[in-house]
Amino acid sequence: MTLFLQFLLSGIMLGGIYGLIAVGLVLIVKGTQVFNFAHGDMAAAGAYFFWWMLVKVQLNAGLSIAGVVIGAGLLALLLERFILRPMIGKPLLSAIMVTMGVGQILAGLVTLFWPGPGRTFPDILPSGTIHLGAVALSVESLTSFIICVVVLVGFYFLFQHTDIGLAMRGTAEDHQLAQSGGIQVTRIFAICWFIGILLSAIGGILIANLHQLDRIAVSGFILKTFAVVIFGGMESITGAVIAGVIVGVLEMLGSGYLDPLVDGGLAEVIPFIVLLLILIVRPHGLFGYVRIERV
Repeated sequence: MTLFLQFLLSGIMLGGIYGLIAVGLVLIVKGTQVFNFAHGDMAAAGAYFFWWMLVKVQLNAGLSIAGVVIGAGLLALLLERFILRPMIGKPLLSAIMVTMGVGQILAGLVTLFWPGPGRTFPDILPSGTIHLGAVALSVESLTSFIICVVVLVGFYFLFQHTDIGLAMRGTAEDHQLAQSGGIQVTRIFAICWFIGILLSAIGGILIANLHQLDRIAVSGFILKTFAVVIFGGMESITGAVIAGVIVGVLEMLGSGYLDPLVDGGLAEVIPFIVLLLILIVRPHGLFGYVRIERV
């Protein structure tokens, strides 16, 4: 029972990071109707940029985070104005392919400016171990989970209780109707991209801090978030959070109980196994819904 609780709590903390990153991706899909295949590379670029400001420029963690926020805002504005706005009215597949191209550009820039093996973060979060009875928890993992919860609560308040959140929800329902109602849709697109990029960057920083700052590893972690998004429902923010926790728990349980039986590696594919099983039963995910078009 102790071992099960250990894996359960560790999975919940891992799921918090999954949920945070998935919410950013869902917001982009919900607000702009474009699936962002560059999400993983955005997370890796944000983590490397944070590391560069923290270690090379020697700013403190607060100023480094402020730099990431500014960088996310500039990237969102550039994407919306010069890359995605010209794609309005074009086939959806074209916009999706553009995001893949953006991801490759970011991956190339990371490799250009920060080549070589992975980096290690300095100690920016409390370290050590706390014990809940017989269960031992990493303080870093727990702190990362608390950060995820705080950021998600802040996002929920913004989305549900502010004028910007109302505009984002209106735009998500119908772009043309929102535009006719006085909402500047292109501005909302930029805000959705900004928040999505920022959440992915925070997730990338937390992943790199817990493990190692490596572009391929961070991007691979984000790839599992795609499964979380589809599992929870492509346009469901609540579904993204719940699915993230479920996938995190299943991954840790698989790592603890099944990996020893197959010499490891099964935990890495569990999110995709769960995705396939869910989609067979509910093609639109746990909390997804079917849009009914009337002609």
